[in-house]
Amino acid sequence: MEQSTINKITLIKHFYFFLVSLIGLMMMVISLVGSINVILRTYVFPKADFYGSYYTSPVCDTNYVSAPGEKIIKAAAEDCSKQEAVQKQRDEENRQSQRQRDIVTYISMFTVGLPLFILHWRIARKKVE
Repeated sequence: MEQSTINKITLIKHFYFFLVSLIGLMMMVISLVGSINVILRTYVFPKADFYGSYYTSPVCDTNYVSAPGEKIIKAAAEDCSKQEAVQKQRDEENRQSQRQRDIVTYISMFTVGLPLFILHWRIARKKVE
């Protein structure tokens, strides 16, 4: 009875170390895939980040149909072009910030996953041998 309890405990320890090693390995794989994705979107396929998120305001949209009773004073063409330029600049800044946030996340995941994998994998391999 005592031997089977020791075997169960040993089995649970082996399972734990292999499971945590797998988790660390998966963290590294996910971070590498994400980093490659960001690099490809930044340098190889730069248009992949454009979502067409720019919407004109009703005062600049020539196709906008106002609701009954709604009063819209149309803006001058130069005001609309300035507004569009500002919005495009904001979109570009948002894309750059998102890329930087993504890279920081992936580097952090890799930084945590690598030691997690190495330490637990070494211990797991020692216990097997």
